Amino acid sequence: MDGDLLVKIGVIVAVLTTLWVLPDWGRYRERALRLARALHLAAPPAPVPSGAPIERIAADARRIRAEIRHAPPGLPIARLRGWLEAYDDVLVAACHALDLEQRLDVLPLGAEHELERERVERMLEATGLLLRSSA
Repeated sequence: MDGDLLVKIGVIVAVLTTLWVLPDWGRYRERALRLARALHLAAPPAPVPSGAPIERIAADARRIRAEIRHAPPGLPIARLRGWLEAYDDVLVAACHALDLEQRLDVLPLGAEHELERERVERMLEATGLLLRSSA
């Protein structure tokens, strides 16, 4: 009869433990996962991407590039400069997303900046992010 009593007590303890753990299952699971990662028994968490998705960056770059290349005559210089600054920002974001080296964000405006923009465009074309336009 002692064995039967131990089984009954074991079942009761198991049911009570389940009812106690079940409502906070997510918290207990997270603790166990952190412990497993600390002991190198589980894979580390996947890296969280920072910044915009590369697809959106590419679409923005193509759109702004087309606006600049097809700018109507007589366009105010301030608008063109704004487009160029936005285009540079998108190119910098694309380089960061693809781990490519660029200096657009540190060079002052001028001939060297224009050459760097052309170099970055060619790098991004080589990766397939930008497409060389025929116009």
